[in-house]
Amino acid sequence: MAVTDVSILKKKRQQKKAMRFIKKLVIFIVIAVSAVAAILTKDIWYPKLNGILSKVPSAIGGDSDAYDEQFPIEISSNANYHIDEIGNNLAVLNDSHFLIYNSNAKEIYSQQHTMTNPIMETSNEKALLYDLGGNIFALSSKYKNIYTKTTDFAILFAEISNDDYAAVVTKNDKLLSYLMVFDENGTNVINYGSVERIIDVTFTDDSSGCYITTVGSSGGIIVSDILYYEFEHIEYDENNNPVPIWKIEDIETLPVSVRLFGTENIIVFGDTMCAYYDINGTFIKSYDYFYNLSGYDSKDNIAALIFNNNERRSTDIVIINSLTGEIFETTLDYTAKNIQVSDGLIYVYSRDKITAYTSLGEISSEITLDNDYDEFLKINNHVFLLGYDQINKIDIN
Repeated sequence: MAVTDVSILKKKRQQKKAMRFIKKLVIFIVIAVSAVAAILTKDIWYPKLNGILSKVPSAIGGDSDAYDEQFPIEISSNANYHIDEIGNNLAVLNDSHFLIYNSNAKEIYSQQHTMTNPIMETSNEKALLYDLGGNIFALSSKYKNIYTKTTDFAILFAEISNDDYAAVVTKNDKLLSYLMVFDENGTNVINYGSVERIIDVTFTDDSSGCYITTVGSSGGIIVSDILYYEFEHIEYDENNNPVPIWKIEDIETLPVSVRLFGTENIIVFGDTMCAYYDINGTFIKSYDYFYNLSGYDSKDNIAALIFNNNERRSTDIVIINSLTGEIFETTLDYTAKNIQVSDGLIYVYSRDKITAYTSLGEISSEITLDNDYDEFLKINNHVFLLGYDQINKIDIN
């Protein structure tokens, strides 16, 4: 009887060991399958984690922003740097790398490039990099390179839309300039060869079309035209060129930039005047300059321009509201270097301060700077400052 009891006990122990082994094997298989699935679907779930990990406090009861702060960012003084915004993060482009930093200066992405004269244009979530005078352009997110392409001729400039459409304008052996538009996946949408110089491409807010600006001459005067296209309604002429929906002809200025102006208008920043039109190309209003244009910007329904008077060491600022049609003018008692419109305010940067003005020209706030910087960029409640050998940040709560 004792022997039988021992044999039964051994069988029970063996069964328990077998069950434990099976459980471990099942757990191992589940983990392995999950890991493989996570790797294969990384491009889908990883971007959604952006910012989540960086918001986890690094110490209990501590301030994660203050704890992780790594500004200023030291940079090489002999390199050419550009800064811009991408998905509420700071995008930095230099002679060899494209980098993304969060608001605490923590590097979240780095990509090496081989461009000789790299230029960066950004949308909400992507960056279009191109080699000015070269043949390479690329679309990148905050996590990876989406695509890289080459052109047959030298690139003159490129633009990106809100939905990551890319417009690339190149030289051509038969035409003055040649435009290629690509969707967010790099598929060619439309091409346009121009006998006049294409100097600007502006996408509609939903990326369904674009405004192409060309420059030429008429009667010895520099004039520009704006052609509007819708990508899903393209018709071609006998020379296989797309026919525009409408066209504004003989604008008597050399455009510096054409931008959306609210939801119903576009605005032309020229070298001698600015003018804005509705979405059908109908003229609304213009403003002639009294001094040389020093800077400009627009966002939503506000456009702002600065004109420096070197003799008086002062700056004239002009604010245009597309909703009311009002044009506000005022003179500042200092020389401005740059201007940015953000969140309904106009930020004017001088050598030693950044002043925020309302659309009526009233001072909203002012920040004093201890150093002279080359460039400034407002993102949310932060101002990023690009200097000679560092990038710094100021909070403007």
